[in-house]
Parts: sequence; structure tokens; C-alpha cells
Amino acid sequence: MLQIFVFVLIAVTLVLLSMFVDGLIDLYMLEKEEKNHISRDGLDGYLDKTFGFGKVKIYKTVLDSEGNLRYLVYLPKYEWFKAPQYQWYEVFATQTGFQHCEFER
Repeated sequence: MLQIFVFVLIAVTLVLLSMFVDGLIDLYMLEKEEKNHISRDGLDGYLDKTFGFGKVKIYKTVLDSEGNLRYLVYLPKYEWFKAPQYQWYEVFATQTGFQHCEFER
């Protein structure tokens, strides 16, 4: 009788544990999906709209001779089994918002 009770107790514990882990995985996926749908303002919002959510990285902030901030950003392009190639862009603020131009070395 004790062996049957222990067997049932172990089975119930495993079922509850699997339900808990499944709930955690669903919560993680929902949180990850909601993170991609956040609308951001300013420079981050412009970069997300232009290049895609979180695809570009800000490399350096540069102060030009007129006192304006310019941002040097890069976009990695991955190919199959090759090192990534980077495209560099210069992003700057204008009267109407932000603009970018491709940066040549």
C-alpha cells in the first residue's frame, strides 16, 4: 500500500512540475514577444523604424564642430559560415527629426 502511495505521489509531483515549467516557458515567450513590440521615442525609435528592432548598435557618439551630436552606428550582416560584414552609418538630428547617411571609411 505504501509503495502505491509513493508511486502516485511521484507521478503527481512530476505532472505539477511539468505544468509549472510549461507556464514559465509560456511566460518567457510572451515577455520576449512584448519586448519586440515596444515603441520607443527619439534616437532608439528612429533606429528601430529604419533598420529593424535592435539590429543596429551605437558605436560612438561624436560632437561635430557646430556642437551637434552625431552617432556612429553599425549594422552587422551575417552570411552562412562567414564573419559578419559591417555597414556603418552616421545618424544625426535635424529640425524634422533624425536622418542617416552611409559612412565610408
